[in-house]
Amino acid sequence: MPDSKLVRRNFLKSSGLTLAGLLGLPTVMAHAEGTKVAVPLAKLEMLKAAGGSVVIKVKSKLVLLIRNTPTSVKAFNPICTHMHCVVAYSAGENKINCPCHGSQFDLDGHVVHGPAPHPLETYAATLEAETHCRHALSKP
Repeated sequence: MPDSKLVRRNFLKSSGLTLAGLLGLPTVMAHAEGTKVAVPLAKLEMLKAAGGSVVIKVKSKLVLLIRNTPTSVKAFNPICTHMHCVVAYSAGENKINCPCHGSQFDLDGHVVHGPAPHPLETYAATLEAETHCRHALSKP
C-alpha cells in the first residue's frame, strides 16, 4: 500500500503545477460570433508552428488549442474527464496527457490510457490564412 503522505504530496505537487499553469494563461482578445470564436494567432506565439499548443480562456471556457500540422489546428476542452485536472499536449508523444493521474488522449480526444472514463470534449476548429484560428464552443 502506498504511503499516504507520498500520494498526498504528489497530488499537491501536480495540483500546484496545474494551478500555476492556469494563472499564467495567455489573455487573448477573441472575436466571438454566437458560438464561433476567432483567435488571432499573432498573439499566440505557441501556435505559430506545428507541434505547438496553448490553453486559453475564451468566453469563460478553457480551450486547449493544438497546432497539429502546418495547415490545421485542433481544439479541446482541456478538463480531464477523470478528476477534472487540466491536460497538456505532448508534441513528442503526439498525445494529450493528464498530469494528475496519467490519463492519455489521442488527437481526436479519445482515451488511450485511463483512468479517464470518457473522451475529451472536442470543438470544431479551422486555421484561416495564418491569422486566425476559428473554433466553436460546442461539439462539432
